Amino acid sequence: MNPTEQQELRRRTAALPLEAIEEAAGPVAGDRKDDFVELILAAHLVADEGRSALQRCIDAGRRAGLSWSEVGAVLGISKQAAQQRFGSGGAAFSGCDGADVEIRLGATAFNEMRILENEGRAGRELVGIGMLTLYFRRTMQQWEHARLIGISSAPPPRGSGPEWQHVTSWFPFHYFKRRLAAPALSEEE
Repeated sequence: MNPTEQQELRRRTAALPLEAIEEAAGPVAGDRKDDFVELILAAHLVADEGRSALQRCIDAGRRAGLSWSEVGAVLGISKQAAQQRFGSGGAAFSGCDGADVEIRLGATAFNEMRILENEGRAGRELVGIGMLTLYFRRTMQQWEHARLIGISSAPPPRGSGPEWQHVTSWFPFHYFKRRLAAPALSEEE
């Protein structure tokens, strides 16, 4: 991204809070205390989502193979600073209604579809995603999983059979699952 494009992105981002307030309530004169309460709240939401988006982008980049040195270079900080600031992998997966969750480590953008296919055939449904991590719940049913790319949301995958259910999003990917019509698994499988 060149400096002119960076400047335009900054201008558009700075305008978001005011645009959101004006869209909801009309022009803002800035002569009332309440105008600033709403504007501060909108700016806070934009900043908060910006931090979350940055974390998701870095996590996705790491899943695709970016090194901490490369992440640091993009941000203009050291490898160590990038790893310390963003290496937590985002929010931890909180589980799934108390059910036992099985964790598969080492999932990347390049191998996770194979992992999803194998786990689905073994009766494990995807319940969450983390950095380099997939979370599954063991069931008596086989599952099909899909991954689509989208900026804000993605429509379910196309295909015949049962309807797709959205599982989660991990920028820029959206994950879906559906039960397969295959016979149920036995306890031994």
